[in-house]
Amino acid sequence: MNRYKDILTTKKDHLEEEKNISVDERVDNLIKLKTIRKKHENILNIQKKYLEDKKTISVDERIKNLKKLKSTIKKYENDIIHALELDLGKHIFESYSNEVGFVYSSIDYTIKNIKKYISDHDLAYINQETLIAGDSYGIKGYPNFNSPESLIDDLQDTGFNMASSATNHSMDLGKNALISSAHIWKQHSDILFSGLYENQEDRQTIRVIEKNGIRFSLLAYTFGVNETTNYKSIQKQLKTYPYILGQLDKEQIKEDVNNAKAQSDVVIVAVHWGKEGHSELSDLQQEYAHYFADLGVDVVIGNHPHLIQPIEKINHTLVIYSLGNFLSTMKDVYNQLEGMVCFDFVKKEDEISIENIQYVPLVNHYNDNVVTIYSLKEYTSTLASQHSILKDQANIIKEFKNYVKQMISNDDIDIEM
Repeated sequence: MNRYKDILTTKKDHLEEEKNISVDERVDNLIKLKTIRKKHENILNIQKKYLEDKKTISVDERIKNLKKLKSTIKKYENDIIHALELDLGKHIFESYSNEVGFVYSSIDYTIKNIKKYISDHDLAYINQETLIAGDSYGIKGYPNFNSPESLIDDLQDTGFNMASSATNHSMDLGKNALISSAHIWKQHSDILFSGLYENQEDRQTIRVIEKNGIRFSLLAYTFGVNETTNYKSIQKQLKTYPYILGQLDKEQIKEDVNNAKAQSDVVIVAVHWGKEGHSELSDLQQEYAHYFADLGVDVVIGNHPHLIQPIEKINHTLVIYSLGNFLSTMKDVYNQLEGMVCFDFVKKEDEISIENIQYVPLVNHYNDNVVTIYSLKEYTSTLASQHSILKDQANIIKEFKNYVKQMISNDDIDIEM
């Protein structure tokens, strides 16, 4: 295995430079390493099987297996000798996205401070910002993302059992990658997933989950997708295959909601809307919030602005315009302030109401060694001084608390801070 010597040299050179490169560059390097390591593991597995079988199989079979081993090594040789190792302690960055920012080798560490809010509930929803199209597409970072397949298992282990992925990144890698992502999510039956679809039949299938005798449906939509370098091709694909992605189309939404009502007691809509970096509601948000309310949707959960936004009730519809990020390394001060909403669905005879609404402000905490989440209630000035973005912000905790009070001013919402 002399051909792999260069890994150590590359690793050494990179570690000497690591203090001079940005977090984003480190992430890009580690994304490469993650893919390469997996390929290396494939080689070792084939080698192991060859050695195990050597004594029990025929000469012809041995020759066949050895050719397979050599072919695999040759295929991955160039990748392996260019591997980059990056030591960020045990909290290793593996992949970047926006609202589910970094994905770790163990997501348990990143959410350990808030896991109780997730695992203690019957239903726990998350927006998965980026595609999980399959590791065969390669783990990719900004601007055209692909997160590792293992992330779904991590989210499930954390306690999430509802997810959506209709976002502006849904077509980052084109139609086939989107369909692949829909297929992969479908293999995880313990998570109710919506927003990406394999075909027309899949698109027309309402996602329903039952908890404590109440049936919940989940619909998901996005305002559009990013204008990539091949945007014209992307638009053509969406026009030809409109069913693969949930999009803001009123007639289609009306049909979906009516079908969902026929199959469930509670209709939940996840929607990608608003303007990135803006806490003010856009005209599109207000227009569709009222449209969802007119259709009788029970809960609307918004994402995309990367900032927290207000919550309101329109008729009987609870509209959560934006909870901000979850895990990320976005650079603005207020990208670090985020929210989690907890509430109860209470069934009395044939009526279901939403009660005990609680808003838990969170802080996305990161520096060169860690990305994790704290409740604002438990966040300290010492932690703030160690934050890559907040360390130079005097009185930031007090400022965050005042901002939350201004943004979430509803009398019927209990704010935990």
